[in-house]
Amino acid sequence: MHATPVALSPARSRAEKILAVIAIAVGTTSLIITSILQWMLQPAGPRPTAVDAAEQFPAAWLLVALLSVCGTLCWIGGIPSAIRLAPNRGGVLALIGGTITGAGLAAGIGHLALYFGFSSAVAASGVNDDAREALSTAGDGDALGNLLLVVFLVAFSLGPVILTIGLRIAGAVPVWVPVAALVTAGASFFGGPVAGIVQLVSLVLVWAPMAVAILRPQPAALGVSKAGAAAMS
Repeated sequence: MHATPVALSPARSRAEKILAVIAIAVGTTSLIITSILQWMLQPAGPRPTAVDAAEQFPAAWLLVALLSVCGTLCWIGGIPSAIRLAPNRGGVLALIGGTITGAGLAAGIGHLALYFGFSSAVAASGVNDDAREALSTAGDGDALGNLLLVVFLVAFSLGPVILTIGLRIAGAVPVWVPVAALVTAGASFFGGPVAGIVQLVSLVLVWAPMAVAILRPQPAALGVSKAGAAAMS
């Protein structure tokens, strides 16, 4: 007996693609918005810290925290559909890159929750300046938070590069998309507004073509549908 290929219904397949694109759009948009908001939040003081920003701009800080954590969480939902853009050629690279990207985003959720939550908690505690400085120093040296940060930076830099190379081999994205992924990865390790702007622009150039490719009908999927229909007839 031979197994009959089963194709997803067009409505379900379309719904999954739309949800994946929404997840990617929410993730990238949240990163862009939170990056710009953090550039704008400049607390007063000789040596301003994240705790100072949380204390002086509590509403904006909470908004940035929610957008950062929830946006990153949504982003993960679009990764499986991006991987499926390479069912054959480039599939192994896409799977590896997508998995690394997803792991990086998951680590990012943990890091962001710790970072924003700790800063808000210290700001709301009302402790004196000496205690605040001691707590901030302890938070900066926290092993778990630093580990999550390193995993996020490395995985979210390397993962999209491997993923887009796999998708390029599969012919799902233009040739400049892996280049944009490399630029995004390089810019993430440099500080300053110029590097930040370059990173955000290249980020869009990486994920927007992926979203478009997800919505585009896939020849492999059409082939499976035809094979399933022929087997049932």
